[in-house]
Amino acid sequence: MTPLGTNCIVLHGHLPWVHHPEHDEYLEEDWYLEALSETYLPLLIVLDDLARDGIPTRLSIGLTPPLLEMFRAPKLQEKADRYLLRRRELAEKEVARTEGEAPQNAAARHYLRRFGQLWETWTGCQRDPAAAFRRHQDEGRIEILASCATHAVLPIVHTEGARRAQVRIGVALYREVFGKDPAGFWLPECAYSSAIDEVLASEGVRWVVLEQHGVVGANPTPASGAYRPIMTPAGVCAFGRDPHSSTQVWAAEVGYPGDPEYRELYRDLGYDAPYEDVHPYLHKDGVRRNLGFKYHRVTGKVELHEKQPWDPGAARERARVHAGNYLWSRGEQAKGLHEELGEPACVLSPYDMELFGHWWYEGPWFLEDVFRQMADPDKRAPVRLVTPSDVMREDGSRPATTPELSTWGENGFLEVWLNEKNSWVLRHQHELERRMIERANEWPDPDDQRRRLLDQMLRELLLLQSSDWAFIISKETQVHYARQRARQHVNRFLRLEEALGDPASLDAEWWDRISAEDCIFPGLDHGVITGGAATRDSARLGF
Repeated sequence: MTPLGTNCIVLHGHLPWVHHPEHDEYLEEDWYLEALSETYLPLLIVLDDLARDGIPTRLSIGLTPPLLEMFRAPKLQEKADRYLLRRRELAEKEVARTEGEAPQNAAARHYLRRFGQLWETWTGCQRDPAAAFRRHQDEGRIEILASCATHAVLPIVHTEGARRAQVRIGVALYREVFGKDPAGFWLPECAYSSAIDEVLASEGVRWVVLEQHGVVGANPTPASGAYRPIMTPAGVCAFGRDPHSSTQVWAAEVGYPGDPEYRELYRDLGYDAPYEDVHPYLHKDGVRRNLGFKYHRVTGKVELHEKQPWDPGAARERARVHAGNYLWSRGEQAKGLHEELGEPACVLSPYDMELFGHWWYEGPWFLEDVFRQMADPDKRAPVRLVTPSDVMREDGSRPATTPELSTWGENGFLEVWLNEKNSWVLRHQHELERRMIERANEWPDPDDQRRRLLDQMLRELLLLQSSDWAFIISKETQVHYARQRARQHVNRFLRLEEALGDPASLDAEWWDRISAEDCIFPGLDHGVITGGAATRDSARLGF
């Protein structure tokens, strides 16, 4: 069947830097440990299985600098060891506990196999998932995107120096980890304004992903809508998100994850099991929490206690059916768009990576079956699964135009990250940007003590600029932690700034604590904010 268009599946992997080495366990570090075991390692298993079976695979994956740094932070690697081994131990106990309870026992046996497989994958890549993803990129299965240093929303970063530092650090870490220059760059929250165009181009970025209205609302309006990449004034290609494939995959009500056969996210063994059985696997506070063992399926619109048993085999088969439906839909979409445009359309389908595995347990199976069915001539759709860089190497229109200010998220114009709940964070960001640039210019050739202070000041600013704190405050989820982190980075910055006058006055115990906690980018050079390199003397930037 002759392909009539292309489909680019882009997975955006990101977590904020959460690192508390002084604690054996920390509630917010579970964000990372859960994502590691439910999303990142399962996706590596999928890629390994496709590679083993010789299945052609082209997938785009974004791995942000904070996530890359957490992959390789020694303390988090130790905690991941303990987390995976304890889950495997719990799975062994669950197989014994549920003996004779057919539905639960089948799920328990699935979890035992799964945690064994996760441990093998984790140790097989020497506890460095970034290295495993690099291998799959080197072998041509995936294209990895770079991103900003700490997932800052670039249009609301106040100064060009700070915007450039976010991009330059992200590109430098990418080169260090993946051994090549990036082509694609994930704009945090798909946030674009004309103020960042030249910065992106000058740092070597070749393509980005925008929300649909960023492309459709460009000036002049592209006749191809969001279904061909557009060329910005600075020469960066911008691909627009396709809302149809997005809704089909992620929407809770009408998308695949809401199917009755899939695993129910919100009912967990940590709350269902007898307390004495789960107590050894809770945090030291003994409070019940999710343990990742879920024995029930979505079922339908019923109360949690009415959820029916989850069958991994039936769910696996449903993922296969949905993969076929996804490909059929892209084929029908390609036919219609080809007739409308008179050339092959590019359908770009970006998703948060944690949808696949964490929020939708069967998501990695779905992705695997998409590629397996595309390799079957009897099931193949009239589209090609490619990456945006593949599209750019081929013939096709790329209208020259200026994208509209845009983000993804509620209402699509920065509102999630700038509103009455969280605007106070932005005021601190802008003030610290100004102070950071002033202090860097004030000390152009600092001694070693002041250089360490200035480097740490920049880390605190970068961590403050993370979009996650404003998002969490806006959505009212882990608000206490987000507010605490924002205030903490401001206070640490100001205390470091004050110590520039007399470095010896800084409390050594306090310094040791913050430099251990906020140790992202250990080779960072603060001079990057005034136009310098991300590191000095070609030192290593990350872990």
